[in-house]
Amino acid sequence: MYYPSRSLLGRTVEERMPTEMSVLDSQAAKIWLRQFALRDQKLAADLLGVFRFVSRDEFASGLTDQVMHQAQFIDGPIALYAERELGHRLGVPHRLFKESTGKVKRAYGVGPQPVKSTKAYQPEVGSEGIVAQLITDLSRRFPKKFLNHPGPDLIRKTRARAFWVLTDFVGSGKRSYDYLSAAWKVRSVRSWKSGRFLSFGVIAYAMTQSGQSRIDRHRCKPFTSCVLPCPTIFDAFSRSAVDAYVSLCDRYDPVRPKAGTFKDEGFLGYGGVGALIAFAHGAPNNCPRIFHKTSRRVNGWIPLFPSRVTAGLPSTGFGRSLRSETISARLDALGNNALARSPAARNAPVEVKKRYLVLAALSRGQRGNAVLAIKTGLSTVEVDQVCQELEAFGWVGRRRVLTDTGLGELRHLRRTVVQRRQRVGASAEVGKRPYYPTSLRAPV
Repeated sequence: MYYPSRSLLGRTVEERMPTEMSVLDSQAAKIWLRQFALRDQKLAADLLGVFRFVSRDEFASGLTDQVMHQAQFIDGPIALYAERELGHRLGVPHRLFKESTGKVKRAYGVGPQPVKSTKAYQPEVGSEGIVAQLITDLSRRFPKKFLNHPGPDLIRKTRARAFWVLTDFVGSGKRSYDYLSAAWKVRSVRSWKSGRFLSFGVIAYAMTQSGQSRIDRHRCKPFTSCVLPCPTIFDAFSRSAVDAYVSLCDRYDPVRPKAGTFKDEGFLGYGGVGALIAFAHGAPNNCPRIFHKTSRRVNGWIPLFPSRVTAGLPSTGFGRSLRSETISARLDALGNNALARSPAARNAPVEVKKRYLVLAALSRGQRGNAVLAIKTGLSTVEVDQVCQELEAFGWVGRRRVLTDTGLGELRHLRRTVVQRRQRVGASAEVGKRPYYPTSLRAPV
């Protein structure tokens, strides 16, 4: 029997309407949760509660704004490329551009195709198709600023000053690293970098810290930028709770290794990333396998988005949400259980909810924009704006340390939960029928 978590209960009529249905309310999520044992359903619901679902409009506008913002710092045209899997041999990617065969190697020709399958027997188009369309729109709107997958000839003609790789998600960072390596193998590209004519960069909608570190180590010294840091199973929860969620993904892993083989961290997704994000156009393979892998066993595992396809989920569930249930899940993940149940936090306006989220994260010792964005579900820009507001209110200091006023605000929010429980207990005592003995016994 399935017992819904608290995030499925206590909704108003408006919040239960189909137009407001979240992923956690969907039939697919209920079927997925029923597969867990009763003792684990609450844990699985909380894991799904902090999952980030990005809508198509949110993705397109966010990535476009990020590109436009970074383009302000480049004096000259910018070459844009959609990240995709390239042909390779023994794990080493092929050159991105053609080179002359003479003694002096010179790159020539057109640029790479934005969408091309590496397997002729299995032609598939991933997120590079959506990113390529976004690049096409940018190059048409600003033809003198952005170049659509240019080759060496066009780079020389227009004197492009930047080489940017765009993608929806950077998990392990391998694919973006390989794309940069394919360009770095071309001698002309290396000479452009050496002469400081060309700089490199990777811009993603979401990016993990481990993937960003891998890209930063590339020899072309690229800059990295993202709309929001990707929440993972390791940084979305408090340290004391991480092991419980990792164990959950391990115990219910649909892919069981053969007897005698080594159990790797593949149950957390490719590279052991454990990403907690999904897009309207699909989910990355860095998510835990309990979300996207099926099992061949009898009564096998039914994933939430089979084969990483998210089209079966309600469209209204995609997009950043600051509803009461979402706020409670975030605060629970931060270890602020009392604050998660505070009526003042649940019923506050959206802008006030943002302040309470950031304030709760700061109380746990978090300081940086990237970490705060992961803990709260807000973007790095929103986190920075909220921190400025909290500093203006006198709730935090310049180093983002809570002041006495900020600590008092948190105590007030937690106190409302205690007062509410006392009122409920008092009303229960008032409504209780008085006790009358029905029989008496003789004194001893």
